[in-house]
Amino acid sequence: MAVKVPLKSLLPVLIAIRCLQSLLMRTFFQADEFWQSLEPAHYMAFGYGELTWEWKFGLRSYAFPLIFQIGYTLVKYVAVLGCVVIQTAVDWFVLFVSTVIPNSDLGWQMVKEMRSFPLEIKEFIEYHGVIYVPKLIMGLLAAIGEYYTILLADKLYKLAMDKTGENTKDDKEHARVVNLTLIFTISNFFNCFFITRTFINSFEMIMTSVALYYWDWTSGKNIQNADFMKSLIIGTFTSLQRPTNAFIWIILGSFMIFNLVKSGSWITLIMLFRKVILATGLSTILNICCDYYFYGYITIPVLKFIKFNCTTPLSEFYGVAPWHFHLVQSLPIVSGYLLPLLLHSILCPLTTKRFVSSFVNPFHQFKTIIIINIALYSMIPHKEFRFIYPLQPFIVLLSVFDAVWVWKKLESKVVNLRQAWLKNSVYRILWILPAISMVISLILSTFHEAGSVSVIDYLHSLKRIDSLGFIMPCHSTPWQSHLHRNDIKDLWAITCDPPLHLLNDPDAHLKLPYYMDESDYLYDDIPKFIHEHFPPLTWKGHKRTSKRYSHEWPEYLVVFEHMDYTFMQEFLADSVYVESRRFFNTLSHWDNRRSGDIIVYHKIL
Repeated sequence: MAVKVPLKSLLPVLIAIRCLQSLLMRTFFQADEFWQSLEPAHYMAFGYGELTWEWKFGLRSYAFPLIFQIGYTLVKYVAVLGCVVIQTAVDWFVLFVSTVIPNSDLGWQMVKEMRSFPLEIKEFIEYHGVIYVPKLIMGLLAAIGEYYTILLADKLYKLAMDKTGENTKDDKEHARVVNLTLIFTISNFFNCFFITRTFINSFEMIMTSVALYYWDWTSGKNIQNADFMKSLIIGTFTSLQRPTNAFIWIILGSFMIFNLVKSGSWITLIMLFRKVILATGLSTILNICCDYYFYGYITIPVLKFIKFNCTTPLSEFYGVAPWHFHLVQSLPIVSGYLLPLLLHSILCPLTTKRFVSSFVNPFHQFKTIIIINIALYSMIPHKEFRFIYPLQPFIVLLSVFDAVWVWKKLESKVVNLRQAWLKNSVYRILWILPAISMVISLILSTFHEAGSVSVIDYLHSLKRIDSLGFIMPCHSTPWQSHLHRNDIKDLWAITCDPPLHLLNDPDAHLKLPYYMDESDYLYDDIPKFIHEHFPPLTWKGHKRTSKRYSHEWPEYLVVFEHMDYTFMQEFLADSVYVESRRFFNTLSHWDNRRSGDIIVYHKIL
């Protein structure tokens, strides 16, 4: 008999698993993991760093980065406290030496060495806090999101499954639902790889999972419940972070409105509208407060976000994918080994319980949400895997109940020992899939593109850097959220800002294909770009000329192996630069500009 894991004991287990996973994360996936969350938080907490054009333009809401700023601020205070404690200890030791052993050379030598301890301790605590506190925050948030997904599975079983009255069989099936949800969410490849990364999409999925648990799955019977108000507030607040999240809640709300109208529950319908208006108002006020804190003026970034992505073609600047991208790439990657179960669930009823209407059936709603969301996302030109990540709770839960349904059918067909042996053999083999999924995600989380992070950690460790430059595709590494140094006089990287001057241009769609940013110019003709934007370089340094250049040759220069092989290795051969360090980054990469190792050159003067 399957034994159900106690729900109350799951949260600590999930926290431990996801925090450990987050601490083991050593790789770079996409720039937004750092530049749209940690970098603005670091900028606000420590007063230095670089903001991308989205933050200067007011396109992003600060609610999500604010969580990390709170963590950073706590780190600052702990570092100061540590400094004070160590300074006090040093002062007491100085007093001891001066009064008890004033003639001891060893004692005064120790005093001399210890005077630097307070600052070193402060820097140590602050730097490691900056690196690891966001990881722990995401580990905690991820565990909460998955915990609520498991709670929702438990809730749906009690609501939607047709119980026979045979307690033993019902308990066994109930346990299977909870246990499978735990296994499917923990071992899902994209969850393991993505959920603890500091993307707004991870936050969006987590908040969606919590809101779904509090949703009224009776289609209007319990909307007066306080839990339903929680769901509305969380759902609308999440939609203010990512407007596309509203696709989920509009569909769920439409199902509820349809059923209330069909049943003639007009008073309940009016109550629903009142609650929606109140929840939207509260979440909007909360979001405005967060953004006012960051921008210094009242703004609603979601409106600029919609304008930029829906009323102009400028979002296409970051790439256009074919209409079937989410069907043939995103959905298989986000679903992982659950994809066969998910596809089967679309055609499978999943429950024998008779609902008043098929529109009341939560599984019917889940399927509709996935289908419509995939269709809507497919209409958006710019596509990425992570955009459909908020559908993960629906994917997991449909897969769970489909697995239970299929298993029930298989059990009903077992009539002899040979069939039972085959069934159990298949069952054991299927357990291999979650293990393989977790191993692959662990490799990608610690190996592939690790150099993009390692190089910044190395640069932080150097005692003195006057200038530092990155000649590589823009935002290929974290910035001050990992470098954490405000003592570098000249710190720069190649940029890739979009053509914001075309925002209100009626001919933007015609001009956009011909726009080139700094990164485009660099890789279009590397020798030409270097010649035009950098002073001449010789073995003695760079020649002084009257011409002003956009960049100066830095003390430390960072490039990808592709750039090194294509141009830099030969160009720097007889110069003042020598290769200082090399970090493994990738065996292969979809963007060949980022292929190979990351190389650090040091200018020897």
